[in-house]
Amino acid sequence: MTVKAAIEAMRHDSQVWDQVSSVARRAAEEADALTLGGSRLSWASVPTGLLHSYAEIQQKVAALLTEGAAVLGELSITLDEVATAYELSDERAAARFKGVWDVRG
Repeated sequence: MTVKAAIEAMRHDSQVWDQVSSVARRAAEEADALTLGGSRLSWASVPTGLLHSYAEIQQKVAALLTEGAAVLGELSITLDEVATAYELSDERAAARFKGVWDVRG
């Protein structure tokens, strides 16, 4: 695989992870918005603790999705930074060794 192909693959993967991060962020927002009151769960949801458990689970799911979105976003940024570093390194190497491999006749 050439350096150019590797850089393109990293940039592509960076975009994919950025999209996945956006989906996870939207899912966290949706999970946070799924609030149910006692009357919507069951008449027994308050005395049995179901309402409290539901609220805890909802908060935990929203927090995990938010954390996941952040990690995936960081992964996207890191891949893009690595691609840029490779690109700059390749350009510097090309400039440094320009003409070294030219056929002399």
